[in-house]
Amino acid sequence: MRSKVVLTLMVVALLGVACAGRSYSSQPGDAISMEKMVESEAGYTSGESAPAMDTNEDYGGSAGPVGEDLPRMILYNGNLALVVKDTNQTQEDIVALIEGMEGYVVNVSSYAYGGGLMNISLTVRVPAAAFNAAMASIRNMALEISSENVGSQDVTQEYVDLESRLHALEVKATRLEELMEAAEDTEAVLAVYQELSQTQQDIEQTKGRMQYLERSAAMATIDIQLTPDELSKPVEIAGWRPAGTIKRAIEALIKTFQFLIDLLMWLVLYVVPILLFTGVVLFIVLKFLGLIFGGKRRKKEGTQPVKKD
Repeated sequence: MRSKVVLTLMVVALLGVACAGRSYSSQPGDAISMEKMVESEAGYTSGESAPAMDTNEDYGGSAGPVGEDLPRMILYNGNLALVVKDTNQTQEDIVALIEGMEGYVVNVSSYAYGGGLMNISLTVRVPAAAFNAAMASIRNMALEISSENVGSQDVTQEYVDLESRLHALEVKATRLEELMEAAEDTEAVLAVYQELSQTQQDIEQTKGRMQYLERSAAMATIDIQLTPDELSKPVEIAGWRPAGTIKRAIEALIKTFQFLIDLLMWLVLYVVPILLFTGVVLFIVLKFLGLIFGGKRRKKEGTQPVKKD
């Protein structure tokens, strides 16, 4: 009876650890819970001396920050939009270049225009060490570079966390297998089996993510768009270039608006003040003259003799 109680408690502890460890990114609490579980099963606590372990055993990293001495795991990607003379020939040259660098073509898509012109887009992958050389060689194939973008992503910390998570899951799976072998109660065996199945699934998912990061870091990705030179030229019919006409029309429109705005500013800031000043002066002069001539007229009218009937 006592052994069954102990076994049940251990299963509950394992289930608690599993729930904490199912999140994708490893957390510090997961490692602590796993250590407590291992200590309890091994027969010692954190306050006691632990048995000596083989220091040469590789546990695949830790969940702590990445140290400066660890190699960086960086994903490189580039994007090039090029104007070339012959897109088909340039595509063949790029494929030969990439294969010579031990790379490969991921996909190719093309769009056909009239006159045998082709717009081609392709994605290639090359070893990360050859990324810069591949970008430079592809650029040299172009008559004109329409756009260029280079990016990178450091996934070192994520990979180290995955290594730590994988180690914790493998230790957990080993302990669950030992519990299954020692269990006698059918219900306890089923509970341990279900948790073991989930743990093995988590192990496979973690390994898959690690393998994806390893492959992505080992091979850089380059997206390339090839446009024929004929399509990049402006439309020109019998010496008439619509682009030039549009440009001249816009320039004329802008100059007209500039003239109107300049005229308005001259009117507001120069002409209107002068007119106002001139009007005030004329008003004062006319008023003054009116007073003078009006007074003389009244005086003259006052000195004239009154006629008697």
